[in-house]
Amino acid sequence: MHRWKFDSGTKKKLRGLGRRLRNFTENLNHDTETIPNPEKDPYRNYWHSHLSLSKTYIDSANTPNSVRRFCMQATIDRVEYLISLKTEKEKDYRILTSICLPDYFDSTMIVFFDDESFNRFFIRESEYLRWIPLPSDRDIAKEWHLRVPKGLVLRGYKQIINDVEEGDLRVGEIWFVGEIG
Repeated sequence: MHRWKFDSGTKKKLRGLGRRLRNFTENLNHDTETIPNPEKDPYRNYWHSHLSLSKTYIDSANTPNSVRRFCMQATIDRVEYLISLKTEKEKDYRILTSICLPDYFDSTMIVFFDDESFNRFFIRESEYLRWIPLPSDRDIAKEWHLRVPKGLVLRGYKQIINDVEEGDLRVGEIWFVGEIG
């Protein structure tokens, strides 16, 4: 059973489904063809890339969960691929993907170039944004029937975003799959 229910119950056919998935896969493969170079952006100690998806499409109630599952699995597979490309020079890099629910559009691919940036990234304790570790009985891989390759770690958080100025409170989940441990 899925924790997040997206299915609106309609069986309306989505136009361009094959084209959208092909474009997503091509763009993901292009963005992650090689391990990012930290010298291209010396002001950051990480690289990230949002997934090339339309928010109105991927977060729509009419989009089948199988499409979301396909996209999640594709990003996990690309993490595994990038890890396989690591050389001795890149051995300390941490490669992972974030999977955001219910707003899958916010998901990203991330490469940290050092442990300090990686550790700082997981400190989310402010009045605006908090991450609370999810209980150990939760497992997105089981809930969504995802294959997590051996050696990759799965970690989930309840994400609370409180925009006081706008009076907006959003609660969701963010899952990380990759070199976390």
